[in-house]
Amino acid sequence: MAAATTTSSDDPFQSISNFFDSSTWSVISFTLKAAVVVLWLALIFWTWRDARQRIREPALILGATVLSVVLPFVGTIIYLFLRPSETLADAHERELEVTALERRVGVSRCPECDYPVEPKFLSCPSCLHKLRDSCSRCGEALDPRWKICPYCETVVSPGFSPLGSDTLS
Repeated sequence: MAAATTTSSDDPFQSISNFFDSSTWSVISFTLKAAVVVLWLALIFWTWRDARQRIREPALILGATVLSVVLPFVGTIIYLFLRPSETLADAHERELEVTALERRVGVSRCPECDYPVEPKFLSCPSCLHKLRDSCSRCGEALDPRWKICPYCETVVSPGFSPLGSDTLS
């Protein structure tokens, strides 16, 4: 009798040990492992897709994806800290808005170097490209489409070009 009593109380963790040896634990363990692998693959896909939306350079997109593959979970976190803050579409939209605002305000750009120039500039201050000629009488900047100087009413010759000074007095 004493032997039967001692065997049942010898291992207080026998029920826990039996659970981890059971097929139920095997199913739970396999399901958890599969979920971790699926999450890792989803993070790789997300990193690749997000990098394509934010980075122009294919080598950098590949690098971000490889980082996510080689360093599971940590690679995606590193990419999150290093990725550009805005998508390419957002950057393009911002550039369009800036261009539209510049047009409204009257800021134009040099056709050679894209430097901002004002309407009265005769030459670009950055690259020295000749933008327009000045009136031979009053010296004001003339738009190449004008047939007359709006400041002093001097007639501009038909051969006027922004690269030469062909004006009449």
